[in-house]
Amino acid sequence: MPRTPEQFVRSRQESWTRLEELVDRAQTLKIGALSDGELLEMGTLYRRVSSDLARAQTRYSSTLAGRELVRSLNSLILRAHAQVYSAPAPQASNFWHFVLYGFPAAFRRNFRPILLAAFFLYGPAVIAYFSVWTDPANARLFVTEDMVRSVEERAKKKLVTGWGANTSYKGISSSPATSSEIMTNNIRVSALALALGVTAGIGTVWALVSNGLLIGALAGVATNYKTDLLFWSVILPHGVLELTAICIAGGAGFVLARAIYAPGDLSRRDALRLAGTEAGQLLMGVVLFLVFAGIIEGFLTPTALPPVAKLTFAALSGVIMLVYLSLKAPVKKTGIL
Repeated sequence: MPRTPEQFVRSRQESWTRLEELVDRAQTLKIGALSDGELLEMGTLYRRVSSDLARAQTRYSSTLAGRELVRSLNSLILRAHAQVYSAPAPQASNFWHFVLYGFPAAFRRNFRPILLAAFFLYGPAVIAYFSVWTDPANARLFVTEDMVRSVEERAKKKLVTGWGANTSYKGISSSPATSSEIMTNNIRVSALALALGVTAGIGTVWALVSNGLLIGALAGVATNYKTDLLFWSVILPHGVLELTAICIAGGAGFVLARAIYAPGDLSRRDALRLAGTEAGQLLMGVVLFLVFAGIIEGFLTPTALPPVAKLTFAALSGVIMLVYLSLKAPVKKTGIL
C-alpha cells in the first residue's frame, strides 16, 4: 500500500491520465465523439478516481504535496463529473447508427486483436496448404476422408477447369454438402472464437488454428487435383465476409482475454465489463457479416457463373467491405447539455 503521496501518484497515475484524456476529448470534440466503450470507461474511471480523491484527502492532506495532489484530483473530478452526468445514452441503441458507424468504429478500435486473430487463422492455413501440396497424404491429417473424396471425384470428371468453367453445383465446383459444411463450420468457429476468450485466449487460439488448418488443407487438395481455381471461385464470394467475420470474432475473444490477464489499473471485474461491451459490439458486426455471407452463398455461389465472374464479385465485395469499415460518424458541433 502506498505510504507517501509520491508512491500513491505512481500507483494511480495511469488511471488519472486516461481519465484526463477522455475528458479532454469530450470537452474538445463534444461527448458524442466518444464511443460507447469510451463512455463506459470514463464512467468507471470517474468512480475510481473519486475513490482515489477520498483516500488522498484522508491520508495525505496534512502535507504540502498531499494538499496539491488533492487539489489536482478534485479539479479532474469536477471536469469529469460535468461530462459523465451529461453523457447521452449509448448510440448503439440506434440500430442504423450502429450499423453505419458504430461497428466500423469498434473494428478500428480493436484492430490489433483482430489482426492477431487473422495471424492465427491464416498462418496455419498457409502451413497446411504447403504440407498437403508437397505430400497429398497429409490431407488426412487435417480434413475428413469424405471431403478429400469429393475433390477426387470432381477431378476424375475431367471437365473444363479454366476461367470460363461451369461452377454450378451440378458441375464440378463443390458439392452442397461440402459447401454447407464449410459455412456451418465458419459460423461455429466465429461463436467459439469469441466465447472461448474467457479461457484467457487459449480456446480462441485453438478455434482459429483448427479452422485455418481445415481451409488450408482443402485448398492444398484442390491444388493437387488442379481444381484450385474452381475451389476459390466457390469459397471466396461469400468467404471474404465469412473469414473476416471469423477474424473479428477471434479479435473479440482476445479483447475478453486481455481483460482477464492484463486488466491494467482497473479491477478485473471492471475490465471485463468494458471488454464485454466492446466484444458485444464486435459480435453484432460478425452476425451482420454472416447474414450477408449466407445470402451470397445461397443465391450466388451455387450458380453456373464462370470463375472470373465469381472471383471478380469476391474482389468487389472485399473493396466494399474495406470502405464500409473505414466509415466515421460525423462529429456533432452542437452543445451537449
